[in-house]
Amino acid sequence: MKKTIIILPSDPDSINYEIIKKSLFFFNKKNKNRYLFIGCKKEILKYLNIKKIEFDFIDIKMNKNIKKYLKKCFEQAFKLLIKNKAHGLINLPLNKKNLPLGYVGFTEYISDYFKIKNKESMLLFNNKFSVCPNTTHVRLSKVSHLINKKVILKNIYNINSFYKKIIGIKKPHIGIMGFNPHNGIDFKGSTEEKTIIIPSIKNAKKNNIKISGPLSPDAAFNKIFANKINCLIGNYHDQVLPLFKYINKFKAINITLGLPFLRVSLDHGTATDIKNKNKANPESFLYALNFFEKYFKKI
Repeated sequence: MKKTIIILPSDPDSINYEIIKKSLFFFNKKNKNRYLFIGCKKEILKYLNIKKIEFDFIDIKMNKNIKKYLKKCFEQAFKLLIKNKAHGLINLPLNKKNLPLGYVGFTEYISDYFKIKNKESMLLFNNKFSVCPNTTHVRLSKVSHLINKKVILKNIYNINSFYKKIIGIKKPHIGIMGFNPHNGIDFKGSTEEKTIIIPSIKNAKKNNIKISGPLSPDAAFNKIFANKINCLIGNYHDQVLPLFKYINKFKAINITLGLPFLRVSLDHGTATDIKNKNKANPESFLYALNFFEKYFKKI
């Protein structure tokens, strides 16, 4: 039986429809999964300039209030996932101002909705290696106060479980970065490395997790391929994402771990500045689709 993967076209004021148009060939193939779009069918068909589509659709009428329209799309998707009538979710980019209740990111919104707040992990995935920030969309000045052993171990175990159950690696290798320059060796007194990161590593090792660190932040990415690290954990959003995106470009996806299903989004934003200019790159969307095609049996 085919598994159903929901696709949310999301924000209409974006490059999303162009990305879908450039990816139509994917849906004409004989795929392992069933793909279900939830959104305004009329608007999408108009943009695609076609009368008929080869995938299933739940039509949600669009009105002038984009925030309310998107909320209806999200809630329809969530209901299907809760009832186990769908098994995965791909959401295309959206402007965060259109998220309900002022959430700072879709990761936080969906985690709260499914009552796993503070139990989720944000993983930027590529087959060669992935990254995970211990904190997500917070001010840099708050990071030190939000890092603790509970947060780090939660991410370690979520990543370990993902690689074992979904990717099929029996003993994944996780690396974790230090917090301070050179792991804080130039500073006197206690540091985040000594009081939080090193004890977390020792705890994980006691539970048979293969983990290396703390890796000096300025050299951590050099260790990935040399030490065959599957996932590198950093301590804040921009400690790991910029280099990851520079290396992998659009061949990557954002996965929320900890949910009862896999939620995947693209590794870029709405790019409104190039909307309708035929410049949108569909690689991340295709990467998401092919991810489900490759790993759907293990979900």
